[in-house]
Amino acid sequence: MQTACRVGRRLEDLDIEYFEDPAWGLEGNAAVRKAVRIPIATNMYPNKFDDLGPAIRMGAVDIVLTDLHYWEGPRGVKDLTAICRTFNMGVAMHSGAEFGIELAAMLHTASTIPEMHAAGDAHYHFLEDDIIEGGLMQYKDGCIEVPKGPGLGVTLDEEKMDKYERYYEEKGDYYARFHQDPRNPDWFPIVGGR
Repeated sequence: MQTACRVGRRLEDLDIEYFEDPAWGLEGNAAVRKAVRIPIATNMYPNKFDDLGPAIRMGAVDIVLTDLHYWEGPRGVKDLTAICRTFNMGVAMHSGAEFGIELAAMLHTASTIPEMHAAGDAHYHFLEDDIIEGGLMQYKDGCIEVPKGPGLGVTLDEEKMDKYERYYEEKGDYYARFHQDPRNPDWFPIVGGR
């Protein structure tokens, strides 16, 4: 937390849009928010409705970076936006390493929320391929257009679904690799742990 405050103060003059998850937990982010003039954004604390009340009471966040899978889908994101509007908080879309089917749902959801004016995260450009027909959606002027057509506007490619299912079975969960150390198999991350 002390490092986040020190770094945050040094970043203030850069006029960045937000400082994402600078510290562990609600209390850590609340402490940084009090010490730094950059808005605090989070996709971790809170990341579900049960944590939203405490986050608001503690003043832990200015902008909630929403994920469809944490906030109960598009309807949950709309509910979250109503709460953020009530408490004068911003809301933006967060991104992980989702394929185009989830990205299409995110784009459709974001396009229906006028309050979503902060830049959305995007990690899509790191993908080399996609499981939707036609491959990767294309960026134009730094944006991806909301897909048009029935449903979400994208169609799954069955061959690629099979290919990446086999890849998952062989390589395992992408996110789980961030939470393990093959040289120390009994270790797992704990805040403040070693």
